[in-house]
Amino acid sequence: MEEAEVVVIGGGIIGSAIGFQLAVRDFGRVVIVERGAGPGEGSTGASSSIVRTLYSRPETVRMALHGQAAYRNWAEFTGIEQPRSRFHSVGMLWMMGYGNAEASTARDRLIDQGGRAEVLDAAGVHTLFPALSTCAEPFDLSGRIPHTCRPLEAALFEPDAGFADPTGANQDLIEAARREGAEVLFRAEVEAVRKEGNRVTGVDLADGRTIRAPLIVNAGGPWCNRLNDMAGARLGWTINPTRVQVGYRLRPAEVPEPIPVVADATTGIYFRPEASGQQILFGSVLAEDESEQVDPDHYKTGADAAFLDSKIHALHHRLPDLPYRGTLTGIAGLYSINEEDVHPILGPTAVEGWWVANGFSGHGFKLAPMVGSMMARAITGVTRPFDTDVPISFFGVDRTPLTVHEKNVLA
Repeated sequence: MEEAEVVVIGGGIIGSAIGFQLAVRDFGRVVIVERGAGPGEGSTGASSSIVRTLYSRPETVRMALHGQAAYRNWAEFTGIEQPRSRFHSVGMLWMMGYGNAEASTARDRLIDQGGRAEVLDAAGVHTLFPALSTCAEPFDLSGRIPHTCRPLEAALFEPDAGFADPTGANQDLIEAARREGAEVLFRAEVEAVRKEGNRVTGVDLADGRTIRAPLIVNAGGPWCNRLNDMAGARLGWTINPTRVQVGYRLRPAEVPEPIPVVADATTGIYFRPEASGQQILFGSVLAEDESEQVDPDHYKTGADAAFLDSKIHALHHRLPDLPYRGTLTGIAGLYSINEEDVHPILGPTAVEGWWVANGFSGHGFKLAPMVGSMMARAITGVTRPFDTDVPISFFGVDRTPLTVHEKNVLA
């Protein structure tokens, strides 16, 4: 039987961030156990890894800004001189059907929390990104309703936003955690949680190993409910493993660069450059496309043809020079949707020694660096550079559900 100070269940971007931050704060023996064969096999590997800061709550805006600072300074944050992941600072354009007043309010919300943002009119968008149509008329993806464009009044631009490499970032955090003395075990599925009364005492792994520990962190992503049940932890939140799809399309030379990250409410999609600008990744911003609840052990990992066919029409509308030729591919990954307020649940539970980092609802990658530091600071009492000032109680298990503008990834 092995002994540890803490076992972190889950080696994705959240679990590796927590394990690294605990190890760098000298919290004794830290063991990360991951059921997969390597990094990025769960939600992390299928993440769109967009790092932006527009949210409806100021605390979430600030948390995302601090996470963005970590990704923009990834070598310093991880202590790795040549990290695998790098930040692609392409900016993010919000084409949400804003009027000038609404766009200005969103801009001020970011600036008030220390971010940078500006309001652009149609001419401003065209100057920065000539490949983009500035049509603001909602687009019927069925093709049944004739479409007549009208000019965009206002868009919001986040110049510091962009994206990173999700699997590379996951691997970097694992390397950093190991450098600081943490152990990371793959193919290490938790079969049971050991308890004495209302206190956890360790975990049994499927390979027969037992690790005793007074503190266990559930960062199991889509498997979080199963793990909470093992510990007898009743959180009072509805967290559903949900299948979410993304598509990929080659970007031919006819579509000029630069292309930012774009969130487009008039067509219901988002997109960004991929593969050093040679591809375009696209997905949905609609809540209806984030509703397919699945068994995380058994779900279709390829994108549906109907999804790709619909969203590619939206992409053609926003990128009118995109030719109607080329191969479409796509994948499906998993979000763990918190149905009450689409924000994560972080911190200690009523079961002594059982902490959770669950229900990220599509926000996990961008928040992960700060989730790791927030959890580790709460556990160890040690503060380090890059730590956020957002209190963990904002995401606490016992909080009242937050009021958000929309219950989707844009909340």
